[in-house]
Amino acid sequence: MNALARYLTNLAQAKTGLGGGVLIGYAAQAALVLVTTVLGLIALFLVFADWLGFGTTATSIGMFFAFGALLIGTVIWTNYAKKRTVENAQRALSARKAPLLLSPPLLTAGMRLGRSVGWRRFLPAALVTLAATGIAAEWTRSRNSRDRGRD
Repeated sequence: MNALARYLTNLAQAKTGLGGGVLIGYAAQAALVLVTTVLGLIALFLVFADWLGFGTTATSIGMFFAFGALLIGTVIWTNYAKKRTVENAQRALSARKAPLLLSPPLLTAGMRLGRSVGWRRFLPAALVTLAATGIAAEWTRSRNSRDRGRD
């Protein structure tokens, strides 16, 4: 099932572009939007009110532009990370074929068999067959690795 999970993960990443870097980028964008908004409101207040003098106002405006530049940089970085995630997932999908369980002819045959026999009879038999196949594959894999260790 590890190959199936890997395939589904790559398929989801290829369709959505979500990955660790993208999620971190979105979180940073949200934080920087909040900070930029607060600083923008403070700068606007200080500009109109001129409450603390020109030095503080100029500093607030400078901080506002600095956080705005950071926000723009984060947006660009997140878009690059999303593009890279999609490309990596598509490359992984093209390098590896779909697991045997997801092949269209096998799925079509299973659907026909399920309709002809009836889903209430077919589903338990299919689940038992899948479980037995998985157990046999694990047993064979562990046996082969044990035999290689003796060499």
